[in-house]
Amino acid sequence: MNSVLRKLAGLAGACLIAAAMAAPAHAQEKFTSFTAGADPHFRPISFQDESGKLVGFDVDFVEELGKHLDIPVKYEGMAWDGIIPALQAKKIDAVTNMVITDERKKVVAFSDPIMQQTIIAVVKAGAEKKDVTLDDLKTLRVGVQGATSAATVVEGVEGANVATYNTVVDAYNDLMLGRIDVVVVESVNGQYIAANQFAGKLEVVEKPLTEDVKLNGVALRQADTEGLKQINEAIAAMKADGTLNAIAVKWFGNASAIPQ
Repeated sequence: MNSVLRKLAGLAGACLIAAAMAAPAHAQEKFTSFTAGADPHFRPISFQDESGKLVGFDVDFVEELGKHLDIPVKYEGMAWDGIIPALQAKKIDAVTNMVITDERKKVVAFSDPIMQQTIIAVVKAGAEKKDVTLDDLKTLRVGVQGATSAATVVEGVEGANVATYNTVVDAYNDLMLGRIDVVVVESVNGQYIAANQFAGKLEVVEKPLTEDVKLNGVALRQADTEGLKQINEAIAAMKADGTLNAIAVKWFGNASAIPQ
């Protein structure tokens, strides 16, 4: 090939590369069905009733989400510490109730918020120390579920004696047995557990451990851009027509956990 032809070939190649870079990326198609994954041991978000059926706020949310999207939905319980890998491996299409963090945004895309909560401490009703602060965690035996926002808060307390659990249920059981002094957990779960499962036996420390308000959203694969638009449109509709508030009132007793 002579020098002129080489120059022309190089120019053509450069044009093709430039065109490819300028062309819009192929958008992910919309969801035509939807499988959600969740921790099946996190009351009242998702848990098994006496018959073994998954129930809770998140289960009702997914059911209503399917109605608003007009697509079939499926809900599956799975280990929380492996739930993002399951999403990335396309075993599920979404984690429909996850705290939104900058670290998680690096690997998943989040919808608009569907819930807000704080990080709290739960102690035994007869505990000597009931006004637990973040600084107090340095001198107490602390229990927390791994891979949660509560765990992130505890990890920031230097010198804390921390026991990490696969499920928050195990942490509460050890608290009742006296093996730990306090459970650090998201407020929606802690308040529900203290008021329902362990009424008179466990108490929620009135003041949250931090002033940060945690926002929960639907976690999707970053490539699911069209699906994210679908989900956000459905969430907006559920807020507007009162569906999301009604689910919150059913499971929490009020709608204060729903961001407006």
